[in-house]
Amino acid sequence: MGLSWFTLWPPLARVLFILACLTIILTGLYLAAPLINQVLLAMLLAIMLDPLITRLENKRIPRIVSSLLVIMLMLLIMVVTILKLTVLTPDLMQLSRQAPVLLAARLEQLTLAFARLDIGMTPDQLLTFVDAGAIVRIVTAFLTQIPGVISWWIMVFLMLLFMLYEMPLLKAALQQRVSGKNQAFYLALQEGIESVIVYARVKTLTSILGGIIVGLGAHLIGLKFAFFWGVLMFIFNYVPVLGSFLAAIPPVIQSYIMFDLQVALAVSGFFMVLNLCLSSVIEPLLIGKRLNLALTTQLLAFLFWQALLGITGGILAIPLTYLIKKVLLASNPQQDPESELTQ
Repeated sequence: MGLSWFTLWPPLARVLFILACLTIILTGLYLAAPLINQVLLAMLLAIMLDPLITRLENKRIPRIVSSLLVIMLMLLIMVVTILKLTVLTPDLMQLSRQAPVLLAARLEQLTLAFARLDIGMTPDQLLTFVDAGAIVRIVTAFLTQIPGVISWWIMVFLMLLFMLYEMPLLKAALQQRVSGKNQAFYLALQEGIESVIVYARVKTLTSILGGIIVGLGAHLIGLKFAFFWGVLMFIFNYVPVLGSFLAAIPPVIQSYIMFDLQVALAVSGFFMVLNLCLSSVIEPLLIGKRLNLALTTQLLAFLFWQALLGITGGILAIPLTYLIKKVLLASNPQQDPESELTQ
């Protein structure tokens, strides 16, 4: 009844009106990205940690105390990691200045190989395809922003504390809504949240495993900044489809500079095998078919959320897309979910 005026519009006018509304909404989300990222991360962490806090509460540890202990432990791990990364910043900045010169010397071998194929290229021309200095500069620019990152995460943990403390009230409200008027909608939301919890836990487990393997492997072959490459693998593994490949670029370039092409190719193969084991074997085995999102959908979701909310949006792309998918399917029960592209 309230939208009868809208249904009287011509189809083209309705489409243009919806697009205009979406543009305004997305612009607002883009401008408010710093705050939205903090809230989304706090919500995801609260959903993931709630079972642990509930288990501790059942052992007669007050909820506020257990929440504080868990958050303090997470903050301690983060501060120690950031301090170790801060120590590496000067050496990484030096590498960013030396990388183009060192790589140009290595590329002379490739120019000789291309010359035998009647392809005349100089090392400088090859460097236009791979700007190693730019890649390392991006990494060092992130490290120089660490003081701001700490204060940003302190605010996230503060919101997380209140969310964990009030989570029983939120769950009770959601359970009450499930048996109410919009039962299908809230059931879909509840199912989506449970699936996201499983996805986030498995992704965190594989990220930790991948980070440890990369850090140890880099240390064993003698690469510098092995700890940092492990942390980079841990962070980028959350990025769907392309994450572990992006994390492989700096170690591969460094191995080519420090050793030779054969070692660089071996490191590349190592990352490919690791990515296949994590994303094609371990994750599907633990997650099952909870998140039926095609690879194309995952890639498009990453590009969209990363453009809208930055790197945090890229990390949260799959959970956000899946929750929106579940809600949209619940709002249109006549639609067959199996006919969706994401299925």
